[in-house]
Amino acid sequence: MNKRGVMGIIILFLILFTILIVGFAGTMLISVVDYTSDTITPIMEDLGVINDSATNTSINMSDIGTKTFGLVDDFVQTLPWLFGLLYGCSLIFTIVFVIGYRTNPHPVFLGLYFALMLLLIFGSILISNMYQDIYSGNDEIGTRLQEQTMMSYMMLYAPHILTLLAAVSGIFMFARSPGESSGGIDI
Repeated sequence: MNKRGVMGIIILFLILFTILIVGFAGTMLISVVDYTSDTITPIMEDLGVINDSATNTSINMSDIGTKTFGLVDDFVQTLPWLFGLLYGCSLIFTIVFVIGYRTNPHPVFLGLYFALMLLLIFGSILISNMYQDIYSGNDEIGTRLQEQTMMSYMMLYAPHILTLLAAVSGIFMFARSPGESSGGIDI
């Protein structure tokens, strides 16, 4: 039996599942960093002035805190949008991967493709439900997740998004004629 294309199916499954897990973990990590930054920044910006009586100089620690922790806090506030953009681009990359991988799997592997994508969809349902449980909480992390509208939407609707990606990827992967090549220089 010709086993061409089976590695492309497995790699696609692994890439999509990795993107889903990294998206979940990254969103949680960004929420914790945001909470920590919002807690530490006001304290560091309100340190006051330190006077050194030996050299008769004073250091404005509040100004230093504003210039350091204030800028870091500004960057932390933009992290959810940057991560959401990176997550969306990585999902789009999977379709580019399928188009550019130049594989035409044997039709026998259509069952394997459906089984792996079904496993991916069930995994995304579990991760989406975990995310929704944390998202709907009234604690600090739940509040931070509710502020991350882009990633929250993509994580809550991950089963729908991954089903659409799996369908489009399957069409590109299995509907290609055996002699047809795609991507690269000989487009």
